[in-house]
Amino acid sequence: MLRNKWTWRDCGWAVACWLLSGLLAVGPATARGVEATPSLRIETGSHVAPIRAAGMDRDGRYAVTASEDKTARIWDAASGSLLAVFRPPSGAGNDGKLYAVAMAPDGALVAAAGWSASNDLYLVRRHDGQIIHRITALPDVVTHLSFSPDGRTLVVGLWGRQGVRVFLGAEGWTGARELQGDADYSNEVNATAWSPDGKNVVVSSADGFVRAYEVTAKGLKLLSRSTPAGTGIPFGLAFSPDGQTVAVGASDQGNIVLLDAKTLKTRKVLSSTKGSLARSLSVVAWSADGKRLYAAGSWVTDKGQFAILAWPDTGQGEPAVLPVARNTITALHATRDGSLLYATADPAWGVLAANGQPLFAVGNSLLDFRNLRSRFRLAADGGALAFQETRPGSSGDAFDIRQLAWTKPGKDWQAPRTSAAKTMVDNWFERQQPSINGKGIGLDANEWSLSASVARDGSRVAIATNFQIRLYDRNGRELWRTAAPATVWQINTSDDGRWVVAALSDGTLRWYRQQDGSEQLVFFPQADGRRWVMWTPGGHFAASPGGENLIGWQVDRGPAQAADFYPVSRFRAEYYRPELLSEVIGKGSGSAALAALPAGATAPPGGQAIRERLPPTVRIVSPDTVGTAGGSEIKVQLAVRAPADAPVTRLRARVNGQPVALPPLSALRSSRSDSNESIYEVPLPVSGLDAQLLLFAENKHGVSPEATLTLKKPATAAAKEAAANASSGAVPPAGAAGGVDLRPALYVLAVGVSKYQDPAIQLEFAAKDSTDLSNFFKTQEGGLYRKVSVRLLTDSGARRDDVLDGLEWIRRELTARDVAMVFIAGHGVNDADGTYYFLPQDVNIKALKRTGVIFSEIRNTLVSLPGKAMFFIDTCHAGNVLGTGTRSLRLDTTAVINELSSADNGVIVFAAATGRQYAQESSDWGNGAFTKAILEGLRGKADYNKSGRITHKMLDLYVSERVKALTEGAQSPVTIVPSGVPDFPLVLGQR
Repeated sequence: MLRNKWTWRDCGWAVACWLLSGLLAVGPATARGVEATPSLRIETGSHVAPIRAAGMDRDGRYAVTASEDKTARIWDAASGSLLAVFRPPSGAGNDGKLYAVAMAPDGALVAAAGWSASNDLYLVRRHDGQIIHRITALPDVVTHLSFSPDGRTLVVGLWGRQGVRVFLGAEGWTGARELQGDADYSNEVNATAWSPDGKNVVVSSADGFVRAYEVTAKGLKLLSRSTPAGTGIPFGLAFSPDGQTVAVGASDQGNIVLLDAKTLKTRKVLSSTKGSLARSLSVVAWSADGKRLYAAGSWVTDKGQFAILAWPDTGQGEPAVLPVARNTITALHATRDGSLLYATADPAWGVLAANGQPLFAVGNSLLDFRNLRSRFRLAADGGALAFQETRPGSSGDAFDIRQLAWTKPGKDWQAPRTSAAKTMVDNWFERQQPSINGKGIGLDANEWSLSASVARDGSRVAIATNFQIRLYDRNGRELWRTAAPATVWQINTSDDGRWVVAALSDGTLRWYRQQDGSEQLVFFPQADGRRWVMWTPGGHFAASPGGENLIGWQVDRGPAQAADFYPVSRFRAEYYRPELLSEVIGKGSGSAALAALPAGATAPPGGQAIRERLPPTVRIVSPDTVGTAGGSEIKVQLAVRAPADAPVTRLRARVNGQPVALPPLSALRSSRSDSNESIYEVPLPVSGLDAQLLLFAENKHGVSPEATLTLKKPATAAAKEAAANASSGAVPPAGAAGGVDLRPALYVLAVGVSKYQDPAIQLEFAAKDSTDLSNFFKTQEGGLYRKVSVRLLTDSGARRDDVLDGLEWIRRELTARDVAMVFIAGHGVNDADGTYYFLPQDVNIKALKRTGVIFSEIRNTLVSLPGKAMFFIDTCHAGNVLGTGTRSLRLDTTAVINELSSADNGVIVFAAATGRQYAQESSDWGNGAFTKAILEGLRGKADYNKSGRITHKMLDLYVSERVKALTEGAQSPVTIVPSGVPDFPLVLGQR
């Protein structure tokens, strides 16, 4: 069983502190085997569970964080950008959680370890997260890792009474040899630290001792050990830069003890009188010059902020207090330039400048459900749920599963009850023995009750804990229990007696069938209230625009290989089934909702079905994931892998979002790697500019997740360009040597239909919207654009053939230097198969396939354009199009938006409305709300900073807020920008 750094009481004050799942021991202690079946995982681009450890290279270029979410993430320490993710093989429960991490001093590799069936320790390449060596069969779980200053030796701290192990790397850590360690410990190792000269190691342990070792050719030689007064249980360790002093933190006290590095005798005890809620100072770090000593942990200010204490002059006087977090600070690392990295259990991490000011912070996008209670309200049938505070301007503070839409909470929705029909639950909040009608309920070791809900008729009581959901009858008899993947903060029961609904610390809301406790539905909303995804355990999903990459399938490849990860977007064609998700509540289960679909309407559920449909994987072998662009071309080595029955058919690439033509596979130099990958050398144009390169591989199942290469122009070139831009303002150069105009051309295809042949589906402003936008863009010729070409198609000029001709026109005219904008306004529908059609002026709704403009025509045009591509879609109008006797039709543009804006397609999408919302138009505005906001923004209102230009990100911000204001929250536009597409100006404004 894991012994915890922190206790529930340390974390106690629930308003500001997570119940740290792993830190408080989650679930069964037995390590489990690796899951062969693919499993669904949340992916937000940052951690979704407490960060347990962090590390840096000696130069402070890279950072690594390890988390209970079963990932280690490698970051650019200067910007906070994510560079790579290591996904260890992992199974259910604790298996795969990472508790320890260290980065080699040269930044080339990472060591990571945690909970696994064989107590594995992984050596991982920093630039791509792949395992190069595995040390296995250690005697217990790894608690701490540290590299020697030369990177050749690794000290490993262990749980239980196993002490420390030492390994010497061989051939760049593709192998390792064990040296002499020390197993004479009576409790787990908390931390290890190397002296700056690499000759000594100190180790702290929960047995109360700090031990000092000499590092010899054979391994560790014990020099001394002590139990420092004032530390309680010694925890964090840090050598002073001169190697003479060791700072020791404690997991249970707010003191720092300074020890003589050789004798371990106490030199000084540091404490602070500040902080009315002070607790432990468990992690420590020295500044590179030795003048400041940092300490942190669960030390809380009187305002409830978790803070870093910074003692000046090597511990003289009162420390400065640097509030940085909402939760326990789990790691500190000082850099050579004086900055300080910290990591927290929020989970979050960040960097402070030498003066204590924040340089940046990488937080998380999880909703915090800890303090909802009375606001965790459920509709009677369990089909809608309120779970957050009212936010000004929000589209809703509750979600309706049946409509897959944000909504407002119903007045009759029920908060969790603690009593009903002569049944009462007591002692349930932050307790280890709740009671039902006076009968005590026994929980497991380290299990705490956090929420409870009594059914309307009093027959059932649901209890939520830090790692389980339990259901009892009114007599306290257990009916079922089910393991939860994270701490369960809130629980409620539907009044119809069918559902138990839980809110978890991983940001998910989960529906469990009350009759048997089986999970049927998971909803993951982002804190911004815009993106969300919902799925069944079998993998069928629904999502908002931009939401389908929030989860994905982890596919393990064996105990010595990093797992693959595929966002669910890669399986959109077969598993995006909003019509199934919306029926789960009514049907009572995901399987019943699936059975109600027409035969063959979707792929079978489950991880094994996913394994049979895998696209390829691609990773960059060289250059590094961050390189320098110094010429007009770069040669990239790619490692590509695909299932044996679905070989790679082609490679694709985009540079700053624009497609790049690549030679066929047969024309590329190739070889095979040791891990059965094909290695290709791919030439790519970069022109010496800052660039983000996205590379893909394709097979019969689809397109791989992207491999990303970020290139920075050389510093001298960047400086020259910055100076030139400063002198010339926002306008690009109009000419160059030889009189060549370097400005792009703009091509606009604007389609708007108000007057349909079918009198039942007329609109008022769609044609005018297209006309007004066209007229505006014509005025931009000679400014940002050397030429503006517009093809305007409205009403009788927007028949099906006209629209198809317009798409062919823009495809034919555009070059790689140019910008394309396609705007369509009118009606759009989805047929029974979910396929989207734009309705041209001459559409016959009853012959949609023959007379509508199928989405594939629009998609094929936009994704093939060689320049920058933007798509404005305003086709979610109410009208009567869905009431014309065609019951199989529905309205949902989400799949269209997500497909076009995927990284492999590279189209920026501005959508007038989301999901099943209707776009609004009014004679008071003279346009649709969407077009009115776009025109206002482009005419200058989106230029908040008066920069003289309006970029697509600036327009997005303005349009989003303006449309919500115009429609009083009834319409929520969305803009999705594909990965790899930089911000760029659309028009010039007034400076």
